[in-house]
Amino acid sequence: MDEKQLEAIKAQLQTVVDEVMEKRLGEAISPIVAKETRAIVEKLQIERSLFGKDRTGMSDDQKTQFVEVVKAAAGIKTKANEALIGEQDSRGGYLVSKEVESAILRIAASVGLIMSQAQSWPMGTDEKGIPNYTGAFLEGEFLGFDAVGSVTGINFGQANLIAKKWQLAFVVGNDLLADASVQLADWLLALGGEALANMTDKQGFVGTGSPFIGVLNHNDVTVFTLPTGKVSFDLFDVVTDAADTIANLEESVLDGAAWYMNRTVWAKLRTQKDSAGNFILPQAGAVSAQVLANSPTGGGLRPAGEIGGFAVYTSRHLPGMGASAVSKKFIIFGNMKALAFGEKGEMTVSQHESGTFGGKEIALADQRALVIKKRVALVVALGAAFVVVKTAAS
Repeated sequence: MDEKQLEAIKAQLQTVVDEVMEKRLGEAISPIVAKETRAIVEKLQIERSLFGKDRTGMSDDQKTQFVEVVKAAAGIKTKANEALIGEQDSRGGYLVSKEVESAILRIAASVGLIMSQAQSWPMGTDEKGIPNYTGAFLEGEFLGFDAVGSVTGINFGQANLIAKKWQLAFVVGNDLLADASVQLADWLLALGGEALANMTDKQGFVGTGSPFIGVLNHNDVTVFTLPTGKVSFDLFDVVTDAADTIANLEESVLDGAAWYMNRTVWAKLRTQKDSAGNFILPQAGAVSAQVLANSPTGGGLRPAGEIGGFAVYTSRHLPGMGASAVSKKFIIFGNMKALAFGEKGEMTVSQHESGTFGGKEIALADQRALVIKKRVALVVALGAAFVVVKTAAS
């Protein structure tokens, strides 16, 4: 059997494993989540094929070791690696290695807007105060001959990063835990990264205080209300209203600013036409090479288009066209570096042999539930770095 035949067999077996994983996860979580996770897994496989490594930064040996520890914690092996035991209890809690935690965070940053663009802060305690300037922009003064200069007060407020525990619970069949190795590691890492990115985006954009307040609902963020009569999301004018929105943002934070909206809203805005039936935005809002090169993400996530020379990013968590109503906030324009993201402590994983997950008793389905936990924090550090667009009241 030659090398090409071996590679073909290997690829076929890998596809089979991915299909089984997608089916099993779809039964326990949802088919959509399983499909999105598989898309990440396939990207990891393509990256390894093209570049010899993937975005996780982990080698096959490190991934195999990770799976062996998961098997040990789940009772598939008789003894876990004692060096990784951190929260040991009757459910087999343990700390994941730094390589595994970093891999999950890298995947999250590659699929999530907030984690890729927000300012990251390490946290040694559960709460960390971040100074944020709340006064007017400083100008100083020119002095006359023998004149005494005035003292300008500098007003600093404080934004508090308060760590909250995030967790992801999902179910894996015992047969897959026993048989798979690198492929299973890809799935576990992708699941953790995707879930953390999704929840961070949700809280960062539209959080209402449980546990974090997102940009859309933050009291310190500037609100631009559309003119009277514009009571629907699709009535946002991509020229005049966009210009007024941009004008509401201080110049010093314009470099790195971008638009954030739901893809269903962007679908309506990018296809706006003038009285002659021509698209208002150049090439129906397609992103230009210059904007793409200056994308705030620095790679990975790509903008869906541009308005007024600023990139447009879409997020499922921002209000879609179906939520259109009067006095409704729906678009964010601003610089995500003014949103602080903090993380504290180590990432942990625990396993459960029984209990109801996804409406099913896993003990009766020959499955085990894995729960990933991580303490993170989010806070708007500078409200003046954002403008939120809201529909008119009437």
